[in-house]
Amino acid sequence: MDHYKPRKISEISKTDSKIAIVGMVSSSDENSFILEDDSGKVEVFSEEEMEKDKTVRVFCSLVEGKLKADIIQDLKGLDLNLFKKVEELYRRSNV
Repeated sequence: MDHYKPRKISEISKTDSKIAIVGMVSSSDENSFILEDDSGKVEVFSEEEMEKDKTVRVFCSLVEGKLKADIIQDLKGLDLNLFKKVEELYRRSNV
């Protein structure tokens, strides 16, 4: 069974098949949106139009080198700075 691997945008690899990214929507149109984190920006294809400046976790599949949103989780109310600190501690402990 494939699991969604947590990634920063700069860590996305063409060998990934399923990833999870946390970021803020910087722009959106009817077929895709741009997701930003502190490491970069990426286009995510989705049938759902996203609200600008919304913080989300996107569970994506890589299809022909493009990110396709499978699940979009609204992270309204998430303390993004605290999340980043916890994520960094978790990464260091699993190295």
